[in-house]
Parts: sequence; structure tokens; C-alpha cells
Amino acid sequence: MKTRSFAYITRSIRTAPSFGEGLVRSVLAVAIPTFIRWLIDGGTSGVPFVLYFPAIQMIATYLGWRWGAVTAFGSAIAAWGVFLPPQFGFSFDWAQVVALTLFGISAATMVWVGNILRNAVIEMEERARQSDDFNQELQHRTKNSLQMMRALASQSSKATDPAQFYEMLAGRLGALAKANELLRFGALKSCAIGDLVGAAIAPFNTLQFDLAGPHWDVSRNACTPLMMALHELATNASKYGSLSVAAGRVRIVWDAAEEPGLYRLRWEEVGGPAVQAPTHRGLGSRLLRSAGGIPTVDLRFAPAGVTCEMTVTAG
Repeated sequence: MKTRSFAYITRSIRTAPSFGEGLVRSVLAVAIPTFIRWLIDGGTSGVPFVLYFPAIQMIATYLGWRWGAVTAFGSAIAAWGVFLPPQFGFSFDWAQVVALTLFGISAATMVWVGNILRNAVIEMEERARQSDDFNQELQHRTKNSLQMMRALASQSSKATDPAQFYEMLAGRLGALAKANELLRFGALKSCAIGDLVGAAIAPFNTLQFDLAGPHWDVSRNACTPLMMALHELATNASKYGSLSVAAGRVRIVWDAAEEPGLYRLRWEEVGGPAVQAPTHRGLGSRLLRSAGGIPTVDLRFAPAGVTCEMTVTAG
């Protein structure tokens, strides 16, 4: 749990401060120490630099090194002009030069340290936010995966042959697991289309597939349904379609759709036996319909071969 002081620091840090905010805070960071120092002894002691260092570091931490450098420069001008009046002529005071040089080195150190602290806090906050997002996504995907497995088991249990039941359930669970692996179970926001298609067709004879299309990233909410859809198409093709014969082939091509943020993926079977439309709708039919990141699905059982065209959201 965050301490109150750390929580205050994180709330005060501005990742992109406006010019007005930076200018006002920098002016105050110079004016307040100067005023306090003047109230103490009017600057007669000639040692005005100490009070500027906390202000410089705070500005560098909260607003960034650029405004920290502006504050340091303004502090040097205030110190030189108010507390250490310059000597003109040939009576140059080397003690003042040394004092200002040491002040410059110290101020630069404060800016550097403040900026390091700022970047560390920003990185910690970003990692904490990513961790929270990952945990929420993990819970969401776990719940969805359990629901999907329940549906898969329910539909696969209708098989009369135990071996067929195992084959159906194992294949679909394998596709679900591969989708989660590609997304690192929710840690990633997208997955590459080439990796997804490759993982979907890996259990089948990949030599019968022709793949073509540009590289793009599939959105997280489209990865699992697309993986399940491709696995279902390949499973059906290996049983009844072009993958069931040696001469058959499957073409999977994808390109950008007309709508921004969408890609079109087309599955086309050629060289297989004559296709007949199924007489009943099972889980496979539900896996081949629009859902989540797949807005449209057009599945057709042409005699020459099954075709399926989907639009998929890009990540």
C-alpha cells in the first residue's frame, strides 16, 4: 500500500505540464526562497544559495528537468543580483565566481536527482497500472475460458464415441490454450496475424495451406474467437473438406478492409470433395459467427469448397 507521502508525490507529478503551470511554479520556486532569505538578514551574510536547492529539486521532480533547469537559472540570477551584487571594473571578486560555480554544480545535481526520482515514480506508477490491468484481464479471461470450456465439454459430450469426444474436446481446448499463449494470457494487447494463423493450422498438414497477406496485429478481443474459428474450419476441412484428400488445399488470405481499423480474412477450400451444407447447427456453427473483435462472418458451403470471409479488428 502506498504511503501518504508517496501518494502525494505521484499525484503532484505532471507527465506533461502546461507552459503556464511550469512558468508559475518556477517563478514561485525562485521568489519564495528569495523572499524568505531576504527576511532573515537581507542577504548580508552572503550565503543565499541553500534555500534554492529544495525548490529546484521539487520543480525537477514534479515538472521535469527542463523546468528544473529554468528554476536553477532563475535562482542563480536572483542570488547574483540580490545577495551577491556584481563587482564592476577591475575589482572582480573571485569568491563570488567560485560561489556561483559551486551553486551551478549543486543545482545541476539537484535537477539530475529530481529527474531520476520523477522517472522512477512515473515508471512505478505505469507498472502498477499495467499490473492492475493485467490482473483484471486475467480474471476476465479466466472466467471466459471456463465458460468456453464448459460449452465445449457440453457440446463434445454429445458424441457417442469416447474417442471422438476426446478428439473434439482436446482440439478445441488446444486452440483456446494457443490463443491465450499468444496473448500471454492477457498481458499483451494484440497478437500478430502470422503467429495466430500459424498456431491455428499447426495441428494439421501445413503443406496443404497457402497463406498470404501483410503483417498486422489482431486486437486482443479478436484473438481468441479468430483462433477458435480457424481451428473449427480446419477441423471440418480435415474431416469433410479439402484437407481430407491429398490434392486438396486451403487458401488463407488477408488484407485491409475499407473500414479503418478492420482487416478482411478469407478462408477458401479448393480441390476437395463436393461440399454439402450441414443439416444441424452445433457448437461449430456458433464458433463461426460474429463475436467480439470479429464484426462480420460470411460462411458459405459452395459445392466446390467451403469459403468463409471475416472482418477482424486490428490491435
